[in-house]
Amino acid sequence: MGVRWERVKSKGSFVSIFQASIASVQDLDAFIDAASWSRELVKDMGCTDTSIMQVAVGGDQVGLIGISFHWGTMDAALAGSAALMANDQIRQMMGDCGVTLHRRSLMRILGERGERSGTYLSCVYTSGTPSADGMDVGWDLMKDGCNGLMGAAGVITGMSSWTGAIFSWTDSVDSLMACSAKAWADPQMAEIQAQSDTKPVGRIIGRILA
Repeated sequence: MGVRWERVKSKGSFVSIFQASIASVQDLDAFIDAASWSRELVKDMGCTDTSIMQVAVGGDQVGLIGISFHWGTMDAALAGSAALMANDQIRQMMGDCGVTLHRRSLMRILGERGERSGTYLSCVYTSGTPSADGMDVGWDLMKDGCNGLMGAAGVITGMSSWTGAIFSWTDSVDSLMACSAKAWADPQMAEIQAQSDTKPVGRIIGRILA
């Protein structure tokens, strides 16, 4: 069963934050086992959803672990992350599993279609000005190859060449890539991308572990 999301209203505006943390993990089996109890602990800190994936293909990121968190606001993301890193159980688990955090980024969710479910997660990094204008067109072109589609704008990413990201959940990389090629070649999508100067600058694909 996948997860559908409604955007969270805060102080008169709709906000939803996707946090991506990239880490290396020495004892991956133990780390995944710990997700059974740590997931509920993280939710108690205000996170509405969390998942773990391992990069399968994607240049020098292969083998790294991506941990995602869905928060209502940036304040909630920062407070939740601080509480997480200060928690004795989490700190003990990270030490026992040999977890080293390399990067943490916050993104604003621009739009989402379908469900966050599947065997694989694809992330296409983009340049330009991220926009939700092409979500409906993109979903119509992509839905035969993926279960869910999400567009996000980088808010706090450190030094990086990308400004946005397109996430796709799928059970078949072949089907995803076929639909992705169709979407990038579509004239209507090309016009929307030209308006925001959106260009792909890289892609990683990971296997969802928890």
